[in-house]
Formats: sequence, structure tokens, C-alpha cells
Amino acid sequence: MMEEIKYMIKPNWVAWEDILACLHEAHKVNKRKGFTMPGYNMTMEEFKEKLGDGTCFVALDGDKVIGVCTVRFIKSRRWCTWGKRVAYNGLDGILKAYQGTDVFMSLNALRYKSIGESGVRVVEFNTAEHNKVVIKRNVKNGAKIIQYAHMAKGGYHPIVMMRWLDGCPYPDWLCKLMFNISKVVIKLTEIGKKNKGNIEK
Repeated sequence: MMEEIKYMIKPNWVAWEDILACLHEAHKVNKRKGFTMPGYNMTMEEFKEKLGDGTCFVALDGDKVIGVCTVRFIKSRRWCTWGKRVAYNGLDGILKAYQGTDVFMSLNALRYKSIGESGVRVVEFNTAEHNKVVIKRNVKNGAKIIQYAHMAKGGYHPIVMMRWLDGCPYPDWLCKLMFNISKVVIKLTEIGKKNKGNIEK
């Protein structure tokens, strides 16, 4: 039987190793599907580098880490928010036994409360191209798909999304156009690299 689940900023007594183990376990399902996402085999050094000066939130069932999410504030390099300070959400993971419950929603609500208190009004995040359920859910909740990208480690394509807390200032057609342009650029670049490799062989 589950104890009362608690949501909080990582306290000192929760070990970073337990947080990383939660991410590894949560992303095993991706590995079984044939693709590797960073959360599956991320080292502690990589985790700390990605977190940087950001904040880590945890969901605890008793003393067990069952969910993780993070936010850090960065200077944007996206076409729609270039040079502005945005909140970057990443490094999310919920243990399989707790997926499909309200654990992630509760943990994410704590993260958004922190973002709101910071004064930042734009949130950036991404998910793998194949993750249709997550993409659909975020679009339904007001996010805009703005860019197609390439993740060298794991060889998958993240779909970059933005959520403007005060409403997106750009029309849908422009967001779709910029997304399609970025996808064509990525695909042509990958074809070029592949052809170059074949020629060198």
C-alpha cells in the first residue's frame, strides 16, 4: 500500500544517486522500445551538467523517490524567444508503477508554481518525436510546437515546444511553418552527413 505521496524541492537528505536511479528506471521502457533517451543511461556527471544551477523537484512515497522533474532558467536561442530568459523544463521521470496516476501532474504543478514565482512567462521543453501522447497532451494544454531538432546521443529527434503563460504572441501558421522549415533542414543535414560518410568509405 502506498504511503501519502509528498512533493517538494529536493531536500538535502535525498541522495542524488536515488534521483538518478529513478530516472534510469523510469526510462527503461524507452530502451525496450528500441531507442535510447538520455534519462536511461545518463551518468551523474551528465545529470549535474544538465541541471546546472536549476532546481530539482521530487515526488516521494515514504522515503522512496518515485518521480523527478527539473527546471532551469536559460537565455533562449529559439527563433521565437531569442535572447530572452525562459524556463527550461527537463529531466522528467516517473516510476512505471506510478505512471498513469496524478503523480506527474502534481509534481509538474509544483514546478510551474516555482516558475510563476520567478516572473518568467515562457517555458521551453521537448519530448521525443515518437512520444505522441505527451505531445498531444501538451498542445491541448496550450503549448506550441516550434522546432524539430536532433539529439546526437541516442539518435532521436526531439520536438521542441514552448508555452507562453500569457498566451502565444505568434499565429499558429507561423509556428507550423518554422517547425516544418527546421525539420527539412535537419533531414537534409542528416542526408548530407550520411552521403559524405559513404563517399569517404
